[in-house]
Amino acid sequence: MVLQQFLIPHRTGDERLLTPGWAGDLSDTELVFIQERLRRSRRLSNQWGIGQECAEDAVRVIAMGAITELSQTW
Repeated sequence: MVLQQFLIPHRTGDERLLTPGWAGDLSDTELVFIQERLRRSRRLSNQWGIGQECAEDAVRVIAMGAITELSQTW
């Protein structure tokens, strides 16, 4: 029973955070989680409308629910 805890991977972030506009105001750990995922996934960074450099300001604006056209300027 004790060994079972090692079989369940530790979650580092909530997948819902990866939906533009869902998160609202991000904590620092949430920002790091999203930036890491955006850097690893071209599809996700395209969905967010930002390049894979994932500037902090751009991620925070889009997480707050910015309009997609606004995100295209990043």
